[in-house]
Amino acid sequence: MSFPRTLSRTLLAGALVALAACQDSTGAKVGPAAHLDILAGNTQTAPVGSELPQPVVVKVTDDKGHEVKGQVVNFVVTAGGGHVFAGTAITNNDGIAQERWTLGGVAGSPQTLEARAVDGTTGQALVFGTFTATATAGAPAQAEPLGLDSSVVGVVGSVVEDSFGVLVRDASGNPAPGAQVAWAVTAGGGSITSPTTTDAAGVARTQWVLGATAQPQTATATVAGKTFTFTAYPADQLLIDAGNGQSGGAGNVITVRVGAKSSVVGPVPGLPIHWTVASGGGSVAAAVTKTASDPNGRAIALAYAQWTLGPAGPQTLTASAGGLSVTFTATSLSAGTRTLLAQVPGQVLDASGDRVLWIDGATRVIKVRTLSTGTDATVKVDSVKTTNFPWTVSGHLYTGGALVWNLYSEIFDWQGGAATYLGKTDSSHPPSVDGDWASYYLDGTGLQRRNLATGSTTTLVPGGGVVNDVGPDGTVAWLASTNLVTWHNGSTTSVPTTPNGIFGVPNRVLADGVNAGYTTVSSGTFMAAAYLSHAGGDELLDGNNLNHGGKLYVLFAGGWAAFGTERSLSRRAPDGTKGQVAGGTAVLQALSPAGAVVYSLAGQYFRVVANGTITALGTAAAGERVVWHVDRFVLIAGASAYDLGS
Repeated sequence: MSFPRTLSRTLLAGALVALAACQDSTGAKVGPAAHLDILAGNTQTAPVGSELPQPVVVKVTDDKGHEVKGQVVNFVVTAGGGHVFAGTAITNNDGIAQERWTLGGVAGSPQTLEARAVDGTTGQALVFGTFTATATAGAPAQAEPLGLDSSVVGVVGSVVEDSFGVLVRDASGNPAPGAQVAWAVTAGGGSITSPTTTDAAGVARTQWVLGATAQPQTATATVAGKTFTFTAYPADQLLIDAGNGQSGGAGNVITVRVGAKSSVVGPVPGLPIHWTVASGGGSVAAAVTKTASDPNGRAIALAYAQWTLGPAGPQTLTASAGGLSVTFTATSLSAGTRTLLAQVPGQVLDASGDRVLWIDGATRVIKVRTLSTGTDATVKVDSVKTTNFPWTVSGHLYTGGALVWNLYSEIFDWQGGAATYLGKTDSSHPPSVDGDWASYYLDGTGLQRRNLATGSTTTLVPGGGVVNDVGPDGTVAWLASTNLVTWHNGSTTSVPTTPNGIFGVPNRVLADGVNAGYTTVSSGTFMAAAYLSHAGGDELLDGNNLNHGGKLYVLFAGGWAAFGTERSLSRRAPDGTKGQVAGGTAVLQALSPAGAVVYSLAGQYFRVVANGTITALGTAAAGERVVWHVDRFVLIAGASAYDLGS
């Protein structure tokens, strides 16, 4: 009779438990989880790889705000690479669940953790909550020289300018800010700032003032239990290497170069050089350059800059490094006159102040234009035009006429409205013309001297005299075996040539009515030289190796000589005194009987008169040439001719 009563009581107790499970503490019925709220542990900060100081805490409620007991909550790391302790928690009577979170190993990277509730019946995600945290660098654990380079360069007694230092990291490789670095000078004297603190990038820098010795100097940095040694290589010499003392027009660009070295060690590459225009109003690029090893192997490291000259007048440029400096000087020149004489539909062959000799590009008719009237007179038709050499005619204007010759060395003298055929010269030796005189070698006849004004011709050397030149007074010089022979007013002088074996044999003659000379070249060594002829021994003007682009320039006029190489140009006065006209890569263009020289340099033409005054004459281009004609310099530039003055 008692058994049924006991069973009834058990079922009632179970029902009460079930009823209690669906109610909160107030007795209200609790629905399924509908909300998940973050209660604590969000936006914490801790070193990489460490557990956050506080747990992350969430609360689960139903749609009426009642706490949900017994809800499974999953904690999942979604960014930063960290981990949680258990990964799953069940809400307590207050609907609360919590977990421990250890951060990942990358400082500054996003660290996120999601708390997730899942419907136990359907498996669908019900609610989400996202925690964030900040991972900071750990304790300093490793260090290295900044840039992995423990050598620096500087100047004795000056601060090492280029940035250098150490990079400090934690055990995970993150930059470690706030680490103390102790610096000390260990050799060479000087001083160094210590201690220093690493910045947000984990870098600590210092100021190292080098000592007075040109020997290598050392300093150490100690951090994170490690000591690094830095070696400084100090320069004690800053030298001008190229580009000093030049002249050019306003806006002309000059390449300047300095060298840095240690008197003990040698070259100091990598040294910052500061370039500053000190006077003259020009500009320089770049403001700072660094020295580099000399490609020619010299015991000096070189730095370059491009100096643009300012308005006319003296110019100065300073190059400095630490306590060392040098000053370049230059002269910006006044612009001279450059007057257009003529422009033709073809090619200018020669020009003077009153006429232009030219060839029509379409008809191949050679003409002389009178500038005062603009009228053209026909000289002849060029009959030897070729595809490879479209401009096959050369010529020279003289008083009342023109001498022209073509690719095949056929010579024609035009005067009085008619062109006279004079003969055919050696193909490698075109006529020499100066003023109203010409000299040329004719096949089968020999060396000819022609008075162009009168049209009379004299044979000076029957069958010989291939290499020759004529002066403005009719003086002719030629090579006869190893002798230089000069003919003047019917008198002949023969002087042995005296080049040494290095410079080879004579190959060109120069005569100006006052002096005579010659050039030589050696086929074996490619050495070339220029000589002024003297009885009893010739005067060497200049020599050069023509290999690898080497040049040799020489001109005679009125007793003056201009000569040089790609290194410099010089001038010899009639009294024998010599002086440099231009440095660098100046190219000799023309010489007047008064000693004025026109040369080109860095894309500009310049004129230097006998007293040394220099004038800029405008831009220079490839394929142009400058000649002295009667009383002025003339620039022949394709279809145009310009008067450059005297």
